[in-house]
Amino acid sequence: MQFKRIIHIYTVAALLASLTSVYGADEAPLPWKITADRLTHQQKPEEIIAEGNVFLQQYKGDSPSGLEIQADRIQYNVNENFVNASGNLRLNEKSIEVRASDARIELVNQIGVFKEASIFWAEYNLLVSGDLIEKTAQEIYHIEYGKFTSCFREKDKAPDWSIWGRDVKVSLNEYAKLKHATIRIKDVPVFYLPYLRLPIGNKKKSGFLFPEYSSSSRNGTGLITPFFINLSPSYDMTLYPGYYSDRGPLLAGDFRYAAGFNSRGTFMFNYLDDKLEDTPANDYKSDGILRTNSTRYWFRGKADHDFGNRLVAKLDVDVVSDHDYLQEFKKGIVGFDQSSRNFLDIYKRGFQNETLDLRNNTLQLSKIWKTTDLQTEISIIDDVRDAPDEITPPWAVPRIAYSGLLPFLQSPVDLVWGTEYVYFWRDEGVGAHRIDLYPQLNGPLTFSPYLESSYQVGLRETLYFIEPHDNASEGLYDDFESRTQYNVFLTGATTFSRDYDISIKKYKTFRHAIRPELSYLLVQTSDQDSLPILDTEDRISEKNWLQYSLNNYFRAIRLDEISLFKSNFSSLSINQVYDIDADEHPFSDISLEFTIRGFRDLFFRYETSVSVYGEGVTSYSLETRYQNTRGDRLNLDYRYKKNPEISPPYFYSDAGGESLSELSTILESRLSKLFSVKFYNTYSVSSNETIDSTFSLVYHNPCWTIEFAANNTPDDTGFYILFSLAGISTPLNFKLPEF
Repeated sequence: MQFKRIIHIYTVAALLASLTSVYGADEAPLPWKITADRLTHQQKPEEIIAEGNVFLQQYKGDSPSGLEIQADRIQYNVNENFVNASGNLRLNEKSIEVRASDARIELVNQIGVFKEASIFWAEYNLLVSGDLIEKTAQEIYHIEYGKFTSCFREKDKAPDWSIWGRDVKVSLNEYAKLKHATIRIKDVPVFYLPYLRLPIGNKKKSGFLFPEYSSSSRNGTGLITPFFINLSPSYDMTLYPGYYSDRGPLLAGDFRYAAGFNSRGTFMFNYLDDKLEDTPANDYKSDGILRTNSTRYWFRGKADHDFGNRLVAKLDVDVVSDHDYLQEFKKGIVGFDQSSRNFLDIYKRGFQNETLDLRNNTLQLSKIWKTTDLQTEISIIDDVRDAPDEITPPWAVPRIAYSGLLPFLQSPVDLVWGTEYVYFWRDEGVGAHRIDLYPQLNGPLTFSPYLESSYQVGLRETLYFIEPHDNASEGLYDDFESRTQYNVFLTGATTFSRDYDISIKKYKTFRHAIRPELSYLLVQTSDQDSLPILDTEDRISEKNWLQYSLNNYFRAIRLDEISLFKSNFSSLSINQVYDIDADEHPFSDISLEFTIRGFRDLFFRYETSVSVYGEGVTSYSLETRYQNTRGDRLNLDYRYKKNPEISPPYFYSDAGGESLSELSTILESRLSKLFSVKFYNTYSVSSNETIDSTFSLVYHNPCWTIEFAANNTPDDTGFYILFSLAGISTPLNFKLPEF
């Protein structure tokens, strides 16, 4: 054995000169080295034949680099610089692995032909196989009877899913183009396309995405086929042409751009030529409002632009054709729910609730300095109410606000001011120019070193220059009105705290702090009955209140931490307000809030208000969030208000009306490595009705996922299946008919 190994090494050294001499020093900076059980050098034609455990490798200096070829037999043609390889052929190049029965490979250009071959691109987790694979350029392949999959395939077993093509061309980082393509499950064809183009790689590429199929009692059978268009690295768009058998043609689309790290925008539209109209026998939501328009649309979008130097612009657009559209088309790839989630994830702000008939459209521009800021806004409201007797809502075109804080006359007192100008325009009704001036002074009160006390006093003057915008509004108000308001706020508090020694993991001390607080608030205004109502600032409630609060804070801390008010503290707060001017029932409800923070997986908050006049509990809410690293999640939210029209602090009221009581639950749990469940439910206790309920069972496979879900609402009950393939960016979406 020792003698054979020495001969083997000597033979490799002798052959190295043969493999590199054909290139010359300038032509072949990277030499090839070959090892085998047997090596034969043939003169005419000049060839090197290697047999048995053949290993051909390219080197850079003393280190392996580039292509590696393993086979049972390799025949190297010295003059033409190609090899014929056969038997258990295995080729590795960077993150690419090729296996074949036979191959002819040109070593200079590294192109060739492979029989009964498969190629695995680890970077894309993509496996391609075919009867004949021809590599025609560095990253271009042509395949006869090719098959694509990203599933791990056991020997002699079909992959869970694959896409077959009779004639396939693959361009890495570009596309795979398949002629006569079939989508197969366990090698069983389930869908045929005469031509299919799939993106390969991580770069954005134009092409068709997987379609959405649907079927419902109101829409009939539907098909939406998204087409992605890559305009540039910073711009792209997607078109969603579709058709509903009971509705008509649908066209939707989105346009996205990125102009900088904090500058980007997304705009989307839906257009439906709807042939379905509401009738008394088929009234959507049974609200008595019959929709008859056939042109239906929804245009929405958001954009942020950072000009630098703390100058930022924000745009929000939300225009819809009618009050039913967003509720009818909530689901799907171009529905309200998906759009709102996408915008919330990207821009941290979604859309108003789909049931609202007044849709806000705003353009904001803000500039922030060290102690002051300037805010400008144009606010336009899209009114989709079906009530002809309603006056049109006012538009703020524009709203300009300037506010700030500065030391007052080099004293410990601060001057805080807020100024605002708004021009309210409306098509019908009363508009106005409103100027609001609101300076305030605040500073500390030093009565005792153990008492934290402060004051704030302010004077507010509001001027109205009123403009009627129709004949009916003439003479309702004077041309000029004004309002004067002054306010006083006094507060005093102290803090008692105590540390308790504990030894729980890294925490050494448990701190409990009690902070009693007493405050006084006085707000007085001149008569407001002569003022037009343009927004919530036109009616200010007078107050003469005395309020007490008892706040408890709990926190486990390390010895090196001294700050109490960290974000992970838990708290228990009790407060109540006394109305000095009230003739009867001067005390508000006693409010209690208990919050648990500081745990990695858990957040808990409970709030309740209890009447002191025998009315019992007037409101309470429970908010619970739990989520662990395994993926389990539980959200449990419950809210109750005896009188939904009353805002805190809750004073005694004998007003009637239906109470609000609603329970929302979100549960997601990974039952095993393969299965998980999801449950979403919103239940109205007041009306004893399920508002929205969805149960999903998900099967997770390494290369595909299937989700079965059942959804129930007062207007609809449906079942659907979502099927997604690993390696394909957009999932297949199948929705079954309703029952």
